[in-house]
Amino acid sequence: MQRAEFLAVAAVLAMLAGGASAAPELAPPRHDKPWYPGASVQDFTLPPRPALAELPTTPAIDLAHRHTLPELIDIAQRSHPATRIAWIDARNASTAAGIAHNSWLPRLSATVLAGAQHRRGDIGGRFLSVETERSGHASIGVLSLQWLLFDFGERAALGEAAEQAAMVSNIGFTAAHQQIIEAVSLAYYAHGAARARVEVAQRALANSGQVLDAAQARHAQGIGTVLEVAQARQGQAQARLASVQAQGRERDSYHALIAAMGISPLTPLQLAEAPAPRLSLADEAPVERIVAEALARRPDVQAAHAALQASHAGARAAEAARMPKVFLAASASRSGGASVAALPGLSQDGPTLNLAGSGSGAGVFVGVTVPLFDGDTRASAQRQAQLRIEAAEARLDRVRQQAVLQVVVAQDALRSALAAYEAAEALRSTAATTHDATAEAYRQGVGTVTAVTLAQTQLLEARQVLVDARAAAQSAAVSLALATGGLGAAPP
Repeated sequence: MQRAEFLAVAAVLAMLAGGASAAPELAPPRHDKPWYPGASVQDFTLPPRPALAELPTTPAIDLAHRHTLPELIDIAQRSHPATRIAWIDARNASTAAGIAHNSWLPRLSATVLAGAQHRRGDIGGRFLSVETERSGHASIGVLSLQWLLFDFGERAALGEAAEQAAMVSNIGFTAAHQQIIEAVSLAYYAHGAARARVEVAQRALANSGQVLDAAQARHAQGIGTVLEVAQARQGQAQARLASVQAQGRERDSYHALIAAMGISPLTPLQLAEAPAPRLSLADEAPVERIVAEALARRPDVQAAHAALQASHAGARAAEAARMPKVFLAASASRSGGASVAALPGLSQDGPTLNLAGSGSGAGVFVGVTVPLFDGDTRASAQRQAQLRIEAAEARLDRVRQQAVLQVVVAQDALRSALAAYEAAEALRSTAATTHDATAEAYRQGVGTVTAVTLAQTQLLEARQVLVDARAAAQSAAVSLALATGGLGAAPP
């Protein structure tokens, strides 16, 4: 009877083990054949999943309102995934710091066990064999307390390291917002320049139409030639092509602005005109003071410094880990019909007791744990902590050097952009005067269509240079504000 039961159990276990080893084949059949679950196809398109066919959500905004740059930045800060990710990371780091501080509190756990046991056997001799059978049940309940009383500052150091890590995440959250402000501002100014280039191209197209009308009128009066009319038509065609290309670049810049804001590309935003730039270097501070203020305010410098402080705290924790620890342990238990020396559990930290029969008990203990030998593990941890300090110091030096370089480069770029803007304004003024005079002379029968076309081309180029110089000056001011760590809101 017992042999039959044993064979049945062994057969069931063998079947389970055999089924566990039969893994399904989920990989593609060949390296050059398409993969498609449950069917055979001839191309490399994936099967559609209707559950994924969900359009991105559109932010709750007034689609008829013309949004200014501060309003666009506000929408981006509320909608961009980067700000949510940085916020979640900061919350996660704050939770980790809370976990580190919770190590000062005692650990209280309860364990309850209940079970039954059945045993069958034979007691046999030379002339007599007796079959025996025994069954029983038992229950155990244990309440245990563990409290680390003193550890030579290890928990305090770990808590400080966690706080500094949370500080790094909080600084990263601020840096994410500054980067969003910069990205939206640069995209907004680029889109404004693209819109201005569309207007310039349309004005050039209108001027080319006037030149064509004048050429046709001169030809009708007998003072013009067919070549002049053909040249005027060519100029109009070139102006129309430039207008179409400018409109395409304007749409591209709009998509870039939407991407910088982190909202759905299907959102039809109305944009307000950017105000005229109010940029000047008249009140520019010395570069040394600008660099010093930037080093004290930039998020990357502050984050690198906080990471260095966390490394120092980690080194103190590694040193304290080699010291003794004083702890308190207490337990209260009650058992019925059980005789055990230790309680099984899900971890290795379960209480160890000696319970026999039925009864209850309690105990309080104070102990000291002294690490004697661990195969040089703690000493290696100390060396690693010191290396982390050296690496953090090197990263801080590198970040400071990069910050100084970025500030100096951004300041020079702004100075050059402002000078280019002033020169472009003067060029546009002189080109407009030349164009108006040449066009009027041609209408009065003086001059050639070649001179008019050249003046028109030069005016178009001058206006485009002015538009680009204006956007470059505004963008350079934003980049300098970011480099100095002062880009906390929309630029004025």
